[in-house]
Amino acid sequence: MSFKLKEDEAFCLGEESFQNYCYEFIKHSEKIGDGWEWKTVKGCDEGYMSKTVMTTKPINSLCIIKTCSDGDNQNDDTLYKNEDGFEDLLDDCQATGLPRLETVRYEYHVVYSSSYQVPVLYFRACYTDGKPLTLEEIWGSVNECYRDHLLQGAWETITQQEHPLLGQPFFVLHPCRTAKFMSAIFPKAQQSKCPVNYITTWLSMVGPVVGLNLHLSYASSIPQCSTEPD
Repeated sequence: MSFKLKEDEAFCLGEESFQNYCYEFIKHSEKIGDGWEWKTVKGCDEGYMSKTVMTTKPINSLCIIKTCSDGDNQNDDTLYKNEDGFEDLLDDCQATGLPRLETVRYEYHVVYSSSYQVPVLYFRACYTDGKPLTLEEIWGSVNECYRDHLLQGAWETITQQEHPLLGQPFFVLHPCRTAKFMSAIFPKAQQSKCPVNYITTWLSMVGPVVGLNLHLSYASSIPQCSTEPD
């Protein structure tokens, strides 16, 4: 099942459509065990999608170390299992003289913006001791292929502000250009009668900027294009 934008929504998104797309997205996430869930706010009808990711990075380095040493059989599955596993890996790396790794906990929220009428990606990150990453550290973790371009308008891209539903400080990817770049996608999909999940399409483009990558199966979960007339 795939939901369509209402005619009067153009390439902005109504809140009802936003929730429908999120529910469809979460159904596939549950199927593959990807960790996305819908959370509601007490005393409020609004909600948001949420996912928590644990990852590691070498201290004072931007790259991720996937293996600890040539003699170890560590892989990504072991690396991402739990915090205890992370600590064991850190000790092993120190023993082999490789850069010391540190664990970072990322929490991603997809929230509806009634002002821009688009989804917005809020996120925060902290080390295992609870110390939050600074804005400078967040920019340092942005993939090099995005960083130089985004830094030209840094304050229009990643900023820190209050979460609209939780009232807590989060980083946010600014939504000012979301409707514009989504408008380049939907007309072609609609002309080809291809069902498109707005959340899947949008998140696959903005997520990688801050280390959030979607499993390829999200694309295949959307029904195939139809050549039949309406």
